[in-house]
Parts: sequence; structure tokens; C-alpha cells
Amino acid sequence: MSNSQKSESRARQSGDRTTSKHDVNLRKNTVVYFQIGLITALLLAIFLFELKSPVSVYEPQDYGDIPTVSEDQWNKPIRREVPKEVQPKTEEVSDLLPPEPVEDIVDFEPPTFEPQNPDAPDSESIDESSFVKVPEPPVETTTFVAVERVPVFPGCEDLKTNEELKACMQEKMNRFINRNFDTGIGERYGLQGINKVDIQFTIDEFGKVTDLKTRAPHPALEEEAVRVMEKLPQMEPGKQRDRNVRVIYYQPIKFQIQN
Repeated sequence: MSNSQKSESRARQSGDRTTSKHDVNLRKNTVVYFQIGLITALLLAIFLFELKSPVSVYEPQDYGDIPTVSEDQWNKPIRREVPKEVQPKTEEVSDLLPPEPVEDIVDFEPPTFEPQNPDAPDSESIDESSFVKVPEPPVETTTFVAVERVPVFPGCEDLKTNEELKACMQEKMNRFINRNFDTGIGERYGLQGINKVDIQFTIDEFGKVTDLKTRAPHPALEEEAVRVMEKLPQMEPGKQRDRNVRVIYYQPIKFQIQN
């Protein structure tokens, strides 16, 4: 290659290099200019926000005859008056006392009355022997099975029907006997096997146990049965046609002696 050609190629390369550097510098300057403009705009906006608006003086509106309260009067504390206690009025008492009443003394003699005929009998007197006493109807006696409403054992008061009252009384009676009857008496007196004590008593019109009867294979068992039955509580009497009646009750006691 000739020298002229080499010089031309070098000149081209140097021109290309100069152009590219110029373009780069222009790009950098554009970014710098944009940043400077943005900063200037922000400073200008801050300056505008910091400017204070002129203070306008407020003049109160004229309301005519309506009274107004100034700010100084408005800020003063409110004075509250404590209500005074009203003293009750006392009635004026006169120093002069009323005159005492003077009773007129009058001589008075009570009149005397004399009977016109003292020998005549007093017509108003009543001879009690003339009254006829009406005998009270006798208290009816019936059995526990036939009575309209059976006696009520304590603890069965809430039941309504007659069948429920019967079952409740029999249950309470058996429980009472099992808790109080001493079955060891038969063994102490040499009794054997199954022993039965028959008990019959009457629950009278007041609910008390009367006419107690017992039957047993040994007198000791009869005495024990009487002792237990006399401890029965008072019951509500049985009723027949809404009247209290006497009710006969039968209660057997069976127990076995273990030898």
C-alpha cells in the first residue's frame, strides 16, 4: 500500500473517533441539564410554598341590638353560685297562753229504776236445759282397699291418684318396718324357719294409729310389733265423701331365722 492511502485511512479513523466522543459528550450534557432544571423547579416550588399570605383582619359582624361577648369575657371562668339553704320558717309562738277551760260543776244524781213486779220471772232469761243437743253423725269406718281416698303417709303428699297413694304408703310402711323391727328376737327365743307376724291397726279420723292388734308365734314378737307400730308418724286421715273416716290397715311381717 502507498503512503497516501495509509494517510487517508488514518485520517478517517481519527475523524470517526472525534465524532463518537462528541456524541457522548452531548448525551452527558443533556442529562446534566435535565437534573439542573429539575432542581431549579423544586427550589422554586419550595419558595412558593414558604411565601406567607397576607393577614386579613376579621371584623365582627354587626348584629344590631343582640349582645355579644368579647374574647376576653369568653375566656373568663364561670362563677357558679352555690344555692343557699332555705331555712324553714318557724312559726311565731305567742307568749300569751290560752285560758284553761273551766269545767262547770253540776250536781247530778243518777236515776234509780225499780222493777214493777219483782216476783215476775225474767222474760229474757233462757233455760239452757230447753235446748236439744243434735248428736253428731258417727265416724264411718272402712278398709284400706275400699276407701275413696286412702290415708297419706308422710312423704306421699305430692301424689294425686288413689292407686299412687296406696303404693307409696305400702312402700313407706315396709321400709319403716325393715328399719325398726328387730328380727333377732326370734333367734334369741329359739324360733326357727320362716316366722310371720300379723298386724292390724286403725288410722282414725285424726290420722293416728289406734286399735292395734298383733298375732305371732311368740309373745316377744307381738311385743316387738306393738313397739314398732306405736312409733308410726301421724298421717293424713282417709276420706270418704269428703269426710274424714277411720281406715283399717293390715300389715304382715315375714322374716326367716338363719340357724
